[in-house]
Amino acid sequence: MQDKELFETYTLTDLLDELETIECFNRQGRKTRFSEVTKKQRELFNAMEVRLPASLC
Repeated sequence: MQDKELFETYTLTDLLDELETIECFNRQGRKTRFSEVTKKQRELFNAMEVRLPASLC
């Protein structure tokens, strides 16, 4: 976060709160599904140079 200067905009708690809203849905006998990733979440992942898994794109 320091390297990417995210502390100017977010506290660590704010950042974690924003990213924890990505949910995983597991149902027996079905494929695992994830909730939609918001534009803001994508921007945060990009800023931290984290590639999103194809299942989240």
